[in-house]
Amino acid sequence: MDDARFFNDEPFLDQEEGPDLLGHEQYGQHAVKLLQRVRAQTETGVLALIGPWGSGKSTVLGKVIRQLRAQDISRDAWLVAELNPWLYSDLESLTVALFSEIRAALPEEEQWSEARQKIGGFGQAISPLGKLTALAGLDSESLIKAISDRVSGDTSASAAKRKAEDALRKAGSPVLVVMDDLDRLTPDELLLVFKLVRLVGHLPNVYYLISFDEQTLLDVLRRSDLVGNSEPRAREFLEKIIQVRLDLPAFRERDADVLVDRSLTAVLHSHELTMTPSEQERLSEAYYRYLQARLRTPRAIKRFFGQVDATLGQLTGNVDIVDFLIVTFLRTSEPRAYQLLWQHRAELTGTSMDLPPRRNERPEQGIDRWRTRLQDAGVAEQHLDGVIGLMGMLFAPVRQALGHGINLQAIALRRGIDYFDRYMVFGIPDDDLPEHTLDTALQQLADSTPGTEADELLLRLRDDTQRITRRIGYKRAAGAPLPAAALLKAAAPHYGHLTAAPQGALGLFTADRAMDVLAKDLLTDLAEPDRAAILKTMAETPDGAVLAARTLQRVTSRNDSDSPDHTQAAATPGWIGEARSLISHEIARHLAPSARRPVDELTEPEITLIWAWRHTAP
Repeated sequence: MDDARFFNDEPFLDQEEGPDLLGHEQYGQHAVKLLQRVRAQTETGVLALIGPWGSGKSTVLGKVIRQLRAQDISRDAWLVAELNPWLYSDLESLTVALFSEIRAALPEEEQWSEARQKIGGFGQAISPLGKLTALAGLDSESLIKAISDRVSGDTSASAAKRKAEDALRKAGSPVLVVMDDLDRLTPDELLLVFKLVRLVGHLPNVYYLISFDEQTLLDVLRRSDLVGNSEPRAREFLEKIIQVRLDLPAFRERDADVLVDRSLTAVLHSHELTMTPSEQERLSEAYYRYLQARLRTPRAIKRFFGQVDATLGQLTGNVDIVDFLIVTFLRTSEPRAYQLLWQHRAELTGTSMDLPPRRNERPEQGIDRWRTRLQDAGVAEQHLDGVIGLMGMLFAPVRQALGHGINLQAIALRRGIDYFDRYMVFGIPDDDLPEHTLDTALQQLADSTPGTEADELLLRLRDDTQRITRRIGYKRAAGAPLPAAALLKAAAPHYGHLTAAPQGALGLFTADRAMDVLAKDLLTDLAEPDRAAILKTMAETPDGAVLAARTLQRVTSRNDSDSPDHTQAAATPGWIGEARSLISHEIARHLAPSARRPVDELTEPEITLIWAWRHTAP
């Protein structure tokens, strides 16, 4: 699986699964040997390959067919006829199809002509006239003669069957009729197939290899009038039809782990991705705690990674790969639970102003609420804890309610579910900023070089303040170098024009508060001797002066207060006094034109500026 080939439901017949990764080739060889032993003991029989849906039955059947067809041509070589019962709705059509497939499986050479003719004759004898055209190999002249023979009574079904049996014995080569996915038929269709196999198709040198999921097939039989709602009777009925069971070997945990590892490697290679040790650790936790129990068949694994490969697309490098894998699993395995993520995004992320307060709620109450929601969404009881556990790996509030610790630094290091919309629309929304654009904008600010990316960042900082400040904060927490001075200078003039809507419970987390927090962090990243000059530059505009004053107050709140005593003042670093003086000078300059106007004529920005002045000159 060097390339990601997930977009089909075909069996693994080539080397897609690796060198007999799941033992399919070996089991196919076992089935071929068993066919030889059955043939040595009886001239006809029915074998059943049994296994759950998606466990690899079709793959094993395909390998059996390939091995048989690869045999050297001889009198003892197997001939293979494949019959798809899904295509036929009545016994007559299915019967005609069976003999057509058997005739088609016989070689074209002269020594097989008699067998081909007698098989066709038997099919004609037992088929209504309207079905005769389905028998391959009859031209119009032969068809007219066949109809004439039927009408004149020159042909009987029993005589035709004896001739066909004699021809098949004389030919000597065994014919294997393969029928897959019988468990997907309706009760009536299934009974037709068994009637065909047991009665009409009971011919010498003709063997049947059928496959199905046993429990599903039993459920289908129980819906039929013949068996009734009795599983013991259904099993007895199957035992009359089937002589030999071939139970597909169990799909071991080791097999699943190896196939998952190969599939993940193929996806990462396809999208030119690698995983960090911390990502590998998180994925290991998610897989062994929650995913392994659900990825129990080759089909389930293939389907899951097919969805990952199909939707990763432009999200490559813009999402946390582990979070993306978890979200994709929920979307493919529990689609209604996945819809709940969007429906309750406020509660899960804490970024919406319409979240009702639950201050007195105990953690277990929140988990019980989610259990009820997931049950209503159709999540099976045995899967509830697993789904909630996966949600805990995505969302800090759920993880906290589960009693698991939260590593804020680890959260900051990844492009996690906080980039919520990306995971829901499988791309970068128009109102989002791709990672490459953000990185380029920060570099432009650091280099003092203008660019469209830097302009876009400042625009988003105004309109999407909380998210952009969080993303810059994540980079800071991850240890990425940030142009702290350039960011502070660039953000200051826009401080009074932030338009982002409030977020959080009751809408308390406003845009200016988000900017205040970021500015404080950025200022503390600067060397102390550089801080006063940066604050002065920020204060050169009225809006910037407000941000500078508030930032200084936040940074120095631990050193002194608005009314410091002498001990605190003596401990105050020198840059703080310089910064207060510089900011106060700028504020006084901005307020000079309004100094002689009555107080009731002051504008709101002027009042805000006066109110901020108290931080630098109480």
